[in-house]
Amino acid sequence: MNTFGKKIKITLFGASHEEYIGLTITGFPAGIEPDYELIAKRLAQRRGLMNLTSKRLEKDDYLFISGIFQGKTTGAPLTVLIKNQDLKSEDYQKYYGIARPSHADFTQYLKYQGYEDYRGGGISSGRLTVAFIILGALAETILKKKGILVASRLKSVYTVIDEDDNPSLADLIRLKEEDFPVLNFESKAKMLAIIEETKAACDSLGGVVETWVAGLAAGFGEPFFESVESQLSHLLFSVPGVKGIEFGSGFQITKMKGSHANDEMYYEDGEVRYYSNHSGGINGGITNGNLICFRTAFKPTPSIALPQRTINFLEKENTEITISGRHDTIYAIKALHVVNALSNYAILDLIES
Repeated sequence: MNTFGKKIKITLFGASHEEYIGLTITGFPAGIEPDYELIAKRLAQRRGLMNLTSKRLEKDDYLFISGIFQGKTTGAPLTVLIKNQDLKSEDYQKYYGIARPSHADFTQYLKYQGYEDYRGGGISSGRLTVAFIILGALAETILKKKGILVASRLKSVYTVIDEDDNPSLADLIRLKEEDFPVLNFESKAKMLAIIEETKAACDSLGGVVETWVAGLAAGFGEPFFESVESQLSHLLFSVPGVKGIEFGSGFQITKMKGSHANDEMYYEDGEVRYYSNHSGGINGGITNGNLICFRTAFKPTPSIALPQRTINFLEKENTEITISGRHDTIYAIKALHVVNALSNYAILDLIES
């Protein structure tokens, strides 16, 4: 299914090497003026640092073809088209039938019985996430007016960890505007070094993105199947490469006793406050007024220029593959901005619902 959402529904379409990819948004509030400067900035952040990410040069030219009149949204379905450019489909044509390890080549072949568009990963490509960036920027425009901020940092790259925790609001504002956001600048230098070392070795890396949502009041969400965690997780697992999500202290909470894990509460100036945030700002699927905090784990980029054992599923034989082409050494850097975008959308849909 390519459709998601409760009050504000989205439908994603297109593929990596088709002429266009796009998104239709149904239920988006009327009277909103898109912030085109913000959209351009968020798109540039996703393109990332070119020495560390894919050399596929996308301008991300886009056009709203419906849902905007006299410069503002009308409340009708809002559709955006994004032009695909700088395509090199021949890089993929020569590999067809040879399953790239940890890609969707084999699974798509089975599901679509050989009719799949395999170029550039087809419908499973990270290229489609550019549409999420535009969606997120539209949502961010509304959330700003409500005093809600979503920001992320690279918590870790391989074994290098950004150690600092408990960011201030000023920290979150800074993180939001950086291409390579970390809290500790020494961590950034170490991360860049291991990325360059790995790139030179024709290998790849994974990473963890940590995200905070500030300014969201208590009382949003539902128990069970439409919890805040459920909605965010459902969306974020649509981002290629995501292998895990945890909220608050996540799996580390299993190593605590209840006396440590419980988030004790107090009143300050008539407002409910918390002494800790092991629950990640959510109790029973509902926001509790604390910072929402979660971490998203990204696997290493599976396209690497090293020999790997695999199969030729057309000939039904074993073989090897060395993947050439233009690929990210680590796509958690780009994906961080996609996490921000989808989180903006998820929070807006939560509020509007």
